[in-house]
Amino acid sequence: MAKARVRHLTLRILLAKPLSYWQLLKHIDVDIPTTQAVLKELLEEGILEYQNDVFLLTSKGKEEAKKLGLISFSSLKCPYCQGKTINIATFKHLLNVFEELITGRPKAISEYDQGYVMPTDTVARVLFMYELGDIEGKHIFLLGDDDLTSLALLASGWPKQVTVLEIDERILNFIEQKAISKGWTNLNVIHYDARYPIPEKLRNRFDVFLTDPVETVGGLRLFLSRCVEALKGKDSVGYFGLTHLEASRRKWHQVQRDILNMGFTITDIIRNFHTYLLERDDILNLQLRVAKEAPVKVERPEIDFYTSNLFRIYAAESPRPLVEGKVDWKRELYYDEEAYVTCPY
Repeated sequence: MAKARVRHLTLRILLAKPLSYWQLLKHIDVDIPTTQAVLKELLEEGILEYQNDVFLLTSKGKEEAKKLGLISFSSLKCPYCQGKTINIATFKHLLNVFEELITGRPKAISEYDQGYVMPTDTVARVLFMYELGDIEGKHIFLLGDDDLTSLALLASGWPKQVTVLEIDERILNFIEQKAISKGWTNLNVIHYDARYPIPEKLRNRFDVFLTDPVETVGGLRLFLSRCVEALKGKDSVGYFGLTHLEASRRKWHQVQRDILNMGFTITDIIRNFHTYLLERDDILNLQLRVAKEAPVKVERPEIDFYTSNLFRIYAAESPRPLVEGKVDWKRELYYDEEAYVTCPY
């Protein structure tokens, strides 16, 4: 059970040292509502206490951990790549160029559920694709690009063509102006709302897609279906992110069923590949459920706690969309019962 896992992970993590609410969320790979419920139970049982903005084990909690045979947790994650499997040192120049390119980028807005990942993560994603042979000479399709991955792709010089479909015209204009300033001519940007089918001229044209979809089941299905429409067919590849904070394992199960039903197989899942640079003040100011429904009174996050996992999927057969035609969804595209960091309005 997910609740048992949260309990287990919380005890072993706190055996090592006290942690804040936000630090615990980053360490526990279970959805936010389940984690909140278990932390509340542990406090009520006297296994945890909350002092000076951190959770710590009580003597009862330490005894409980001992009974379960738990030892103090020590991470074995590679200190160089932080578990991404990619060391960007060889291409440090690409990171430098990308960081210069994104200076003055548009501010993320909640209307479109935007949130930027760390620049190092964007470049690492491009290098991960390079490692697997998914960039050089390829036609690449991006559905949404608030991370500005298109600029990192273009800066690498590897893709044949990069096409960005994005609903936020601020982002499209920013990307286009940067490409013009660099003299890059292999970019195509299109203002697009995912509730509508992709333009006919883009169908069956691309080798690889990238998207960072909304995390409702319907939204994920829609975004992946639109991307499928753009792919050439069998042996095409797709990349997308999925969290554990706003996606329970039940949701993961449904997403993976959808992936299989579309004709894909999952080749890679890299945990916590992306760390999001959310507007920390917004967490409290917008009364997001992650803070509003926390089991203790929390302050502004002191760390970037929101992460997502990188998926790579491969079309083992001719891929097929599960959603076709126009859909009439509104806010339900972005928001469901597991949306605790997504703005509800």
